[in-house]
Formats: sequence, C-alpha cells, structure tokens
Amino acid sequence: MKKVLKKTHLEIGLHLLFWIVYITYPILQYGNEDWFHFEFKETFRNTFFIATSVYITYFIVSKRLNKNIKSNILLILLIISIVFFNCYVNMQACKCERLRICTISKVVEYFLVITFFMALLAIKKNIINKQIIEKTEKEKARAELKSLKAQMNPHFLFNTLNMLYSNAIQKDEVLADKILKLSDSLHYLLHEGDKERVAISKEIEFISGFIDLQKARLGKKIAVSFVNEIDNLEQTIPPLLLIPFIENAFKYSSMTEGKDIPLIIRMNLLDKNFSLYVENQYDQNYDTEQLAIWKESGIGIENVRRRLTLLFPSKHKLEIDSSNNNIFKVNLEIDLV
Repeated sequence: MKKVLKKTHLEIGLHLLFWIVYITYPILQYGNEDWFHFEFKETFRNTFFIATSVYITYFIVSKRLNKNIKSNILLILLIISIVFFNCYVNMQACKCERLRICTISKVVEYFLVITFFMALLAIKKNIINKQIIEKTEKEKARAELKSLKAQMNPHFLFNTLNMLYSNAIQKDEVLADKILKLSDSLHYLLHEGDKERVAISKEIEFISGFIDLQKARLGKKIAVSFVNEIDNLEQTIPPLLLIPFIENAFKYSSMTEGKDIPLIIRMNLLDKNFSLYVENQYDQNYDTEQLAIWKESGIGIENVRRRLTLLFPSKHKLEIDSSNNNIFKVNLEIDLV
C-alpha cells in the first residue's frame, strides 16, 4: 500500500513540476526583456485549455478506450476543437492576428505537450508490466517448488493405482473405472498442469473425469448437466484454469439439503472466443463455512481473478452473481487470440 502511495505521489509530483515549468518558462526566458509582459488571465486560460486536452487524452489512453482508428480520429478532432476554441477566446495567445495561423501553431504546441505526457504514461506502464512479470516469475517459482514437494514420488502413486486397477477390474469394473479416472486426473495434474497451455480437448477430458468422480461420490445428491460446444479441439488454453469454478460448484451443491440438486456447466468455443457458465445452488446458512473452505483450498475467487488478470489482461470478463434465490452463477468469457 505504501509503495502504491509513493508511486502515486511521484506521478502527481512530476505532473505538477511540468505545469510549474510550463507556466514559468516564459518568465525565466523573457523576463528581463522590455517588451515582455506577463498576462496572468491569458496564461491561466491557455494552461487550462491545454491541460484539458492533455488529461482527456491521458484518461482515454490509460483506460485503453482508443482501440480503433475511429476513436483515435475522434480524439484528434476533439483536441483540435479545443485548440481552435482556445485561439478564438484568446486571439493573442500566440501573438498572431489570424485565427488559422494561431490554430496551427497551437496544435503543434498541444501535441508536443501531449506527447510528453504520453511518454510518461508509457514509462509508467512499462514499469508496472516489469513488476507484474517479476512477481509472476516469483509466484511461478514458488508454485513449482510447492508442486515438487507435493509430488514426492508420483511413480509410486501411479504404480499403486495401476495395481489397484488390475485387481479391481477382475471383481468390479465400475470401481476399476473410477480408479482409472483418478489415475488419469493425477497424471494430468502432474504432467500437464505446469505447462503454459494445453489443448482444450485435454482440459475438457480432465474436467469430464472430475465430474464423473464427483457424480460417483455424491450419487443422486446432484443432477449434473455438462455441455460443451467446441469448434476447435486443438485450441490451447492454460491448464487448470476452469476447474476451480467447477470444483467449488460441487462443494457448494453438496452442502445443500435435498436430492437431484441441479448443477449446470456449459463451455463454448467459437472463433477463439471461449465462455464458461456454471450455475449451482447453495445454502446461505453455510456461506461462511463455504468461503473458509474455498480460501483454505487455495483456489478462492480472488486467486482465480488474479490469474486471469495475469494471463489475459483486458481480454477476459468474469461475472459472479450470488444474489438470486440461493443460486450461484459464474460467467467467464476469454479472448484466446
């Protein structure tokens, strides 16, 4: 928090320093000349108009609202309009008698000043991006270390599961199938989970296996509807990105009283636009306990939001709603381009 405040203060300080220099520069350069006369009202008007154009541009660019040619053209026309109005209100601002010449000279001045502030903004964004990358690398290293600790001896686990599968298939094919799905899930977690991206077909296969295991565990407690419409099964996606929403939907639903509790999971991929919709019921009486479980498992909403922000900045939309009759809804959209 203190670092953020320091950065904010530094940015404000740089802006104030520029405007002080901008206002006082004519005095410092021409103050001793007999012909020079400082006009406070004229200087204030000029500074107000140019600052208005600067911070309109600063806001639009920082919020990434200028994504297409049309919006950039409108921004340029807006700045030129401000310049024209500036010259119209104060014809003497640039020591010209003709409005056209005044406007042209002021346009050059405005765009030079705006360029300076855009350079400051670019430096700020570059510093922030470097900090995010450094933080991501540290988190990735910690996650890798945690993963290595958790893996202990995965071959022993696989061999044990294969042995159980061989014994079970002779007596109980249903149990053998569950063991096989568990083995496949463990294999995916250990060997695919640390990759940057995997084919979406593998992620869906992993999720399908997880759903089957949950259905076997919960029996008639939950009625699951899982639908996926994917136009390109080779499209890649970060592994284990979706499972937190699905896992916690099962947790929430399992804590609700009754049978055949509906749980809806829909996945769509069309032209690299991916969407996930999860809907489940939950019991408000267990809300505090549910949140505690979510946080303890390390896959809370804030963690998922953070990962999405790091992986898909400005290319995702996550909406979570729990305000409608004990129904918890998650709607995630990602541009995978």
